[in-house]
Amino acid sequence: MSQWKQIQLLENRLLEHVDYLYDDNFPMDIRQGLLMDQAVKYIEDMQDDFDFRYKTLQSRGEPYLVTTQLNPVLHDWKRRQQVAAIGGPLLTGLEQLQNWFTLIAQSLFQIKRQLDKLGELVVKVTYENDPIPLQKPQMEERVKFLIYHLIKSSFVVEKQPCMPTHPQKPLIIKTGVQFTTKVRLLVKLPEVDYQIFDFTSRQFFILTNNTKAMDIEDYSNGCLSVDFRHLQLKEKKYINGTKGNESLLSVTEELHSLSFEACLTVQGLTIDLETCSLPLVVISNVSQLPGGWASVMWYNLLTDEPRNLAFFGNPPRANWSQLSEVLSWQFSTFAGRGLNKEQLTMLGEKLIGQHASCSDYQVSWSKFSKENIPGKPFSFWMWLDSILELIKKHLLPVWNENYIMGFVSKEMERILLKDREPGTFLLRFSESHLGGITFTWVERSDNVKFHSVEPYTKNRLSALPFADIIRDYKMISDGFVPENPLKFLYPDIPKDDAFGPLYNSQPSKVHPYIPSTLIPISQML
Repeated sequence: MSQWKQIQLLENRLLEHVDYLYDDNFPMDIRQGLLMDQAVKYIEDMQDDFDFRYKTLQSRGEPYLVTTQLNPVLHDWKRRQQVAAIGGPLLTGLEQLQNWFTLIAQSLFQIKRQLDKLGELVVKVTYENDPIPLQKPQMEERVKFLIYHLIKSSFVVEKQPCMPTHPQKPLIIKTGVQFTTKVRLLVKLPEVDYQIFDFTSRQFFILTNNTKAMDIEDYSNGCLSVDFRHLQLKEKKYINGTKGNESLLSVTEELHSLSFEACLTVQGLTIDLETCSLPLVVISNVSQLPGGWASVMWYNLLTDEPRNLAFFGNPPRANWSQLSEVLSWQFSTFAGRGLNKEQLTMLGEKLIGQHASCSDYQVSWSKFSKENIPGKPFSFWMWLDSILELIKKHLLPVWNENYIMGFVSKEMERILLKDREPGTFLLRFSESHLGGITFTWVERSDNVKFHSVEPYTKNRLSALPFADIIRDYKMISDGFVPENPLKFLYPDIPKDDAFGPLYNSQPSKVHPYIPSTLIPISQML
């Protein structure tokens, strides 16, 4: 608006509020002078206000809402996705992010339509130094830039690659085994004209169709997404057997990534999209699964970088406080109940000795997963993972009742049992066997004695439930009649009170055969 038009507008406003200026007897020259003084004063005030606001905005730079607010929230969601992948709290917040992205996109598209409308108005009428034709091209480019980068940043991997056979261990893919993954656009674009989706892996062939159109999902409130459910990887063969980046890393430390690409056209804008999965481990044998899961845990615990495939070239250390929380998550995820403070302390002493009381003690990757426990042919993680498998398949009822003390050394169990009633026993995981559980009881005659049974592994527990073993266990000593030495679960719970609800029911009396019972027996030599 020109300065003269502003003055005329101000004069009209002043005339509305100054009644005496309407008096015809009031001298015209004085009236005009007063009006001009008032108009000049009003313009000065407006100029001062504009100057203050303009300089304030200048001092802030040119903040973009996506950069200052949405991107940090999106980054936080991606970090929580990493944590959830290794057993942390359930992931939420994606719907809210979609709402925010969509609202901003709608505002930007509205501005684009308004600029298009201004272009139509210029065709009808314009004048010298008209700001519309002068400023419109720059504004259009800015709006297109904002729309382009908003939509690009909204392209995310909603569900990381995962084998349906191991839903609790995502980001581990076995060659030749089907896996699933899903990408999603966080901006609802009902006007999209064209979409193509494609993903690739540098070192593996995709055995199934890796090109697919993005679909609009009703249950996700109309977002564009692609859900792949039947994918397989096959390793590429290289000349002379080399991949081009040979290293000393084991298979389970080699990280790979799936790249996702899409192209869409909306309101005349063509936008290329790209995102990638979190680093994943590709294995060829299920025996590599524990090592692969250790790598997935370590990576997602210690970095929020989306694609640091060289991470295990020099893996960082983890604080015991961080690592112990993740280990407790594993028991929550796979066994239904996490570890309490005492169990974590016992576990820490197994891994790092007396340093377990120091929460910021640094644990190396090698100490956790690669080096053997002193005197044992297996690493700490292999030992712990075998216990998780044992609980999951054979000990869940007993574990979830909190009857397994678990991680206690032979020395500590003797301290705990020595002053207890004869026949008091506790359950702990074997330190010498992979995936073994044993029980130790105290006996008193002339002096205090402790007895530990040979650990029960998955092979023995496949034949007889553990609660029934506790009920029916017998020991033969010096030719006497076998008897059950187990009386009280530590500290003082009668055995049948603790395990009674877990015993298998007796066979039906109408069964045509004489029932038989498998009874675990030890002989004192």
